[in-house]
Amino acid sequence: MGLKEYSNNLLESGVHGALLALDETFDHNALALLLQIPTQNTQARAALESEYNSLLAIGTERRLDEEDDNNFRRAPSWRKKFRPKDARGMSPGSADTLPANFRLPNSNAASPSTQPKRSPMDGSQSAIKRLDTATVRTYSC
Repeated sequence: MGLKEYSNNLLESGVHGALLALDETFDHNALALLLQIPTQNTQARAALESEYNSLLAIGTERRLDEEDDNNFRRAPSWRKKFRPKDARGMSPGSADTLPANFRLPNSNAASPSTQPKRSPMDGSQSAIKRLDTATVRTYSC
């Protein structure tokens, strides 16, 4: 098979046969690393891969990687993990803890971040507006 020259590297390496059979993260690449087969020696690595996979198929109940590829399923999207927001743009849990009039119900007004910023230095008096103190609230945690 062409791997005899690397077999001595496995002696006293601490690798037990159960590691080959039971550890699903241990594969032919890990074995090639333990045997110290150079990555450039693709012929020896290919022979090791085929022998390793046939050994697993015959001697263990572990499934090969090729079988796992057919049943591949993606994890749910991270967007689906978060709760949907209600109509006011807050998550349902936070709507219970904040006062009812925390956000202004006027949805037609543009948010301050979307309005163009005007500098008080441009001379226009319409840029400086005073807000009624009843509509401005600050909350601290």
